[in-house]
Amino acid sequence: MKTSILIAVGALLFGGVGGYLVGSGGDEASTEANERVDIRSKKSSTNRASVATVASGNATPRATRSSGGLREILSESGQTSRIMSLLEYYSDLDPSEFEGEVQKLQGLPMSQRMLAMNLLFSRWAENDPKGSWERSQQMGFPEMFMSRAGAVSGWAASNPEALAQEYSNDPNEFGMGPGGRGKGDTAAMIAGEWAKQNPEAALKWAQTLDDGEAADAIGGIFNELSQKDPQEALRMAATLDDNARGDAYESIASSWAISDYAAADQWINSLGEGQSKVRFAAIESLANASPSQAARETAKLPASGERDELVAEVSREWARQDAPSAFEWLTESGSEGAVEEGIGRVVGALAQEDPERVLDYIDSQDAGEVRDNAVQGYVYGNRDAPPAETIRLAETISGEDDRQRAVTRVAYEWAREDPEATLQYLETTDAIGEDSRERIAERAERAAAGEDVGRGFRGPPGRR
Repeated sequence: MKTSILIAVGALLFGGVGGYLVGSGGDEASTEANERVDIRSKKSSTNRASVATVASGNATPRATRSSGGLREILSESGQTSRIMSLLEYYSDLDPSEFEGEVQKLQGLPMSQRMLAMNLLFSRWAENDPKGSWERSQQMGFPEMFMSRAGAVSGWAASNPEALAQEYSNDPNEFGMGPGGRGKGDTAAMIAGEWAKQNPEAALKWAQTLDDGEAADAIGGIFNELSQKDPQEALRMAATLDDNARGDAYESIASSWAISDYAAADQWINSLGEGQSKVRFAAIESLANASPSQAARETAKLPASGERDELVAEVSREWARQDAPSAFEWLTESGSEGAVEEGIGRVVGALAQEDPERVLDYIDSQDAGEVRDNAVQGYVYGNRDAPPAETIRLAETISGEDDRQRAVTRVAYEWAREDPEATLQYLETTDAIGEDSRERIAERAERAAAGEDVGRGFRGPPGRR
């Protein structure tokens, strides 16, 4: 059976919709994981058309329609394999079966449930968009995020014009979060899908929206157009007023930078007023594909707080691929603001490869934000460091809240490795809150009794 189910990839990345993170360990580890540390990393929104889609073509169903068949699919190794099998599974459903499939998902592990729910509601929306949307609004937290994203993506793919009309009647209804938050992402998705069929009509609709949603929708349209033909996208953008054209140019730059940065750069160089904002968008997008090249390109930007944020973002992306190079570039060429902004994530990555280099850097820093963020990067990034030593380093963080979170995280892990030493530490420290102290003590006592308490959460800082 042919299916054109579209997947909102931002939703599938567990955290893109509503800021919700899926996939944690045991109950106690989950409690600690929720005490997130913010190393002042800021998520830029220059590339407004951030919602991507994946479609499957003709498929022969491989899975049976039993609950066991669904569970078998979800137990497959590899995310891509699971997605494709689920696409095939849901493509063969009769519309009368959708509600029953929702019930089958209850009781599954959270990550599996969220993935399947997004695809199910997207498939449902292809046959009954309003029914899918109304059912998604009946879901509880956190299922509502994935079900709504699926319903909107399926509806936008199958009939964007109809969804655009519904959206115009009540934009707040189509937000992915409380109070209509995230409605701009919906506008971008609708406009992008409509642009595949009728870009002129999509653009006309986008210009009827309020300023914020109009910018998101225009971004979605020109992101779609520039993937196919950047020159045609530029032609259409030239027909817009100054504000709308600026939004369109940023979207074109973001998309074009990925496919042909040299051509995009040549075009950007030809621009007069507004060149800087367009270049920011291009470099930010390039950072996802080639952070080392993006790092070089940041030298073309004028000094500003916005440039500092972009340098920090590029360094964080680069650190995922090459932490030593990212660290060297950030600390040697970045301004103080950029270093303060990006050092936590970069150090978190480098601490796994070269902890001594990180410790030397920390020792060279005066007390302040840069040192505090570097210490947090080391604490959360180096899972193999001895907790007894790491906790002393964490105690040197000057910010009270950051210090308490870091010390608590280390103590939680220490309770598993050396419960007696942890219990002794708890008697002497005031760096851990009472609630956390009780949980850590209980964990240490269980570990001392020989129970398997699992590994604590000590991921990189600032993870969102």
